Amino acid sequence: MYKFHIGDLVARVHPSSSIILKTGLVVSSDKRAFKIKWVSFNHDFFMEKQGDIFKELNNRYLLGTVEIDRNNVGPFLVLLNSNYCDGKLRRNKKKT
Repeated sequence: MYKFHIGDLVARVHPSSSIILKTGLVVSSDKRAFKIKWVSFNHDFFMEKQGDIFKELNNRYLLGTVEIDRNNVGPFLVLLNSNYCDGKLRRNKKKT
């Protein structure tokens, strides 16, 4: 199981084909739950090409913010990139 932290890039994948359906950023986190702000979605899967009505509905309902309980993180939420290494925030070191 992944330990999601603020700033992590995550994805929701399709249960059978493993294609990425949505990508988002973890915007808040506590011991009980974390929130993801979805920033993009798979336009082909969500019928973006079918008409203007789908484009508006997809932007409204697919790119919202969702809270996920840490005890109910399903297998279809994956970590794409993390700002943390061994539980510690990675810092960019400036070269002098």
